[in-house]
Amino acid sequence: MKKIKWTISIEVVFFLCRSRPNKSVVAAVVFFQFQKGNITMESYSEIVLVERKSHMKTIKRNNYEKVMNLNGIDTLSGYIPNKISIEELQKVKKNVRQCNYRPTDDRTYLLINPNKIHEKEEKLITSYSEFLKKMDYIIKSLGADPNDLDIIRADFCFNSRDESTFEDYQKLHRLIISCLADTYKFKNCYVSCDLWDYDRLSIAIKKDDCEIENYNKFKQSDGTDESANRLELRSKRMSGTSIKYQFMVKWFERLDKAIEHFEDVQQKANMHLERLYEDDLMRDKKDRKYVSLTAFLIQYKESIYTSKQMIDLLSRFDEVANPQNRAKKFKEQHNIEYFSKRDLEHIVRVLKQKTLQYFNS
Repeated sequence: MKKIKWTISIEVVFFLCRSRPNKSVVAAVVFFQFQKGNITMESYSEIVLVERKSHMKTIKRNNYEKVMNLNGIDTLSGYIPNKISIEELQKVKKNVRQCNYRPTDDRTYLLINPNKIHEKEEKLITSYSEFLKKMDYIIKSLGADPNDLDIIRADFCFNSRDESTFEDYQKLHRLIISCLADTYKFKNCYVSCDLWDYDRLSIAIKKDDCEIENYNKFKQSDGTDESANRLELRSKRMSGTSIKYQFMVKWFERLDKAIEHFEDVQQKANMHLERLYEDDLMRDKKDRKYVSLTAFLIQYKESIYTSKQMIDLLSRFDEVANPQNRAKKFKEQHNIEYFSKRDLEHIVRVLKQKTLQYFNS
């Protein structure tokens, strides 16, 4: 019987994994094909190895829940009726970052950080009931009824105190943000880095009604903030809706839909990566940005999320004779992290659980 190439066999495995049966079913199907002689011993070993390595390390994935353990509402903005006196503003000036009276409609715009203890120090309120108490105090101090506050924007953040977690989970956060960007067709998408040392500072996507950003809070605050790594969800244009609705309904819906774009993000990333490299090949040798395909892959490995995506990308270049072997060799020689859809589902589940814990506290 003619041996089936392992490239075909591994596609079967990927299909089975995507359909998410019991792991024993996948193992049984592959082993059955091996027993029948349709898969060689070498190929069987490769398939098992790739299936095992196609997701982030379980310990690291499970640790996400432990390290991102400082969560709550960071800032919010909105309007209250009438004009605020200087005397009233002085009572809570540390919490009110902006205060602008709009005479045309006789109301005052407020940008509030309820977490401020002093002007240069803040401590995140991690209980929704405590947050409401603090907001009641602030609004009443300004001479208004808390029920009259028309909130138009609120920012909910997930934080870690450990500065190493920004780099550790940077690629994972990039994946989540990329899935959201693809799902909801964000146009304003960017990555920023430090001017001098080129350290990553943030990755963000923004549109009219929402934003999400992951940023190096430790570097931004020069180590003075209690948070070192922050993932922030921002709801905008939310007039007439509650904070709970925004973060327990709208954002849950966005995150759930984003997971389904896991495959699409890989295809979109490969389309752009292919174009980048092919365009570079068209340059004179002295003008090229990338000395080799390997150098190119090292530079953009943060946009390559699975071994399947890597193989697909390599198959697009004529200089690669065997994409599977090249992908395996790159994995062995360079530190590249891969994820599975299951990893993404787990992290989204953690974010939702932490949100529920906050609003139920």
